Amino acid sequence: MKTMIVLILICMLLLFLLKVPVYVSMALTGCALMVATSGMKWSILSQYLYAGTNSFTLLSIPLFLLAAKLMNTGSITKKLFALCMKLVGWLPGGLGHVNVLCSVVFAGMSGTAVSDAGGLGSIEIKAMNENGFDNDFACCVTAASSTLGPIIPPSIPLVVYATVSGASVGALFMAGIIPGIVMAAIMMILVSVFAIIRHYPRTPFPTGREFFHAVKEGILPVMAPVILLVGIYGGVFTPTESAAIVVVYSLFLELVVYRELTIKKFIYILKETIRDSVTIALIIAGATFFGYVATRAKIPQMILTSMTAIVHNKVTLLLIINVFLLIIGCFLETASAITIVVPLILPLLTAYDVNLTQFGIVMVLNLMIGLLTPPFGLVLFVISKIGHISIGRFSRALLPWLFALIIALLLVTFIPALSLWFPTFLGMSV
Repeated sequence: MKTMIVLILICMLLLFLLKVPVYVSMALTGCALMVATSGMKWSILSQYLYAGTNSFTLLSIPLFLLAAKLMNTGSITKKLFALCMKLVGWLPGGLGHVNVLCSVVFAGMSGTAVSDAGGLGSIEIKAMNENGFDNDFACCVTAASSTLGPIIPPSIPLVVYATVSGASVGALFMAGIIPGIVMAAIMMILVSVFAIIRHYPRTPFPTGREFFHAVKEGILPVMAPVILLVGIYGGVFTPTESAAIVVVYSLFLELVVYRELTIKKFIYILKETIRDSVTIALIIAGATFFGYVATRAKIPQMILTSMTAIVHNKVTLLLIINVFLLIIGCFLETASAITIVVPLILPLLTAYDVNLTQFGIVMVLNLMIGLLTPPFGLVLFVISKIGHISIGRFSRALLPWLFALIIALLLVTFIPALSLWFPTFLGMSV
């Protein structure tokens, strides 16, 4: 029986490699497991496909996607870039720091790495190229800083993780703030090192008038993450409801303040949002069905038994899981990886007393690193296209940035307080 189950799981991996849609691959694998193991009725197929998407928490995903696409329309991203330019552009390697800070701010609106890379990326790379920065460096900073999107709240991958693991969305959102700041600090240190070695330029220190003008233009977009975090912390609305608040605020900026959103643009944004939301929903539906069947087939218990034989403490377990997730992240899209892997390793995490809130940040950070690596790194391809750089050259140039992100990963993995202190301080259950 064990041999047959292993063969079925190998077939699922082959389906992934053959580019069969992830939700189809998981549903087919679930059906094969049902045939291989007795005692399961076929009626659970429709039952669990529906149950996977019937969640109040998941309502936030299309709303956060819509908010990110609205923020990417018109001049909002340009205003954010101008504000960050005045704040940190005068530091060594000025525009590199601007790039990182823009990603920190935009992360509080988008919740995805691809939105950050696609929305701000073209502005940032163009500005850096025009001001004497190497194209390789500009592309690397843009790609690496985009990984902040799903770490700093709001975060679509953390919503997916919460749905699968049962962890609190609010606690996960708050848990990502300090790790996100740590990641940004490490990136800015690396920017400074490159700037000193390569003599990159910086912008003049802003005058009071210039600074005031940039703040006046950029303060309204920056208020989006502030409203979200204060609302969740103050108990005014839930994390799911916060997504709707951000959408309303984004529409207010586009329709009333800047007046840049046309009917044609809005219809296009709605179509894009529906397409992306349906894709994620199908993946979650397929993964819910697969997770149930895998549990009934006792696959998690098999994994637990096998790992217990070679793992004797939490440190070793976290190291092995990190290596595994880094590899998985190179081949699977983030939502797919979360929905497939989490149900299988939950017994391991419980057995070794790994905090689910902390692990959520660790897992998402692992998968964000995967977005920068071949063969299927989505951010790698987006920035490669925007920056007109070959995948091979880009991958080599990214090595120092991947090393910096792995340092951040190890810090977040083995210093639980980085993730857990802030939600605990706010009185949240972790």
